[in-house]
Amino acid sequence: MNTFFIIHLVLGIWLAIVNFTPIMASSSLASNNIIIGIIIALYNAYYLFAKRDVEAEQQS
Repeated sequence: MNTFFIIHLVLGIWLAIVNFTPIMASSSLASNNIIIGIIIALYNAYYLFAKRDVEAEQQS
């Protein structure tokens, strides 16, 4: 598992936790979702267009 998948796993868990538990106030929850969404979009664009590699490679 490479960094691409670990980042998505961690951010996905964070979004699930803050959206389904009362950790954050409603007013800050929207901005949190927007910021995390922008981070994920930029990270995906970097991997897809700059590195052109998102697949985990088999190690022997």
